[in-house]
Amino acid sequence: MSREKSDAMLILLKELSVYKAMDQDYGAGLKSRVDAEAYKERERRRQEIKQEMRNLAAGSKSDPA
Repeated sequence: MSREKSDAMLILLKELSVYKAMDQDYGAGLKSRVDAEAYKERERRRQEIKQEMRNLAAGSKSDPA
């Protein structure tokens, strides 16, 4: 995996980590409508991140450099 792809993967992993911490806070407290919408938006973004990570991993398999 190239340096750029490794850096991109690391950034995505950090973003997932932040969302995980936010979700733990969400799970522990009262849930307003705004909080629920933010949770749904994080879930949507998590799915995008997972797809980006798959694309990066697939690209690294086809690029032996």
